[in-house]
Amino acid sequence: MHTMEIHLNGSKANAHFRDLVLETGTGSPSPFELFIASLGTCAALTAAGYCRKKGLSAEGLKINIDVERHPDTRLASEIKMEFVIPAGFPQEEIAPLVELAGDCFVKKHLYTAPQFTTAVTQQLR
Repeated sequence: MHTMEIHLNGSKANAHFRDLVLETGTGSPSPFELFIASLGTCAALTAAGYCRKKGLSAEGLKINIDVERHPDTRLASEIKMEFVIPAGFPQEEIAPLVELAGDCFVKKHLYTAPQFTTAVTQQLR
């Protein structure tokens, strides 16, 4: 079993992993939107873990993400992550929470890019 299988279905590509199917393409999130969502949700879950460990409530915590793209290449030139902290959250916990969550596991992959390899298998009827 592969970690993930991608199946083409017309103008959609479906990612199959665990017992889930994630649909991308026309009428669904684009792969790039899912990439940005993975950064945000990873930061949010890391923040939730920090709060749980410190006995703090993460209720009301929100992360807004804005992406600036290079006009020619359309590649992301800047990804801005804004942590919206709920009222009453301890001031002394904000900086450590943002530092930890802002450097989540998904984001770390951007600092040390993995090696990409490609293989081809042709089905025989």
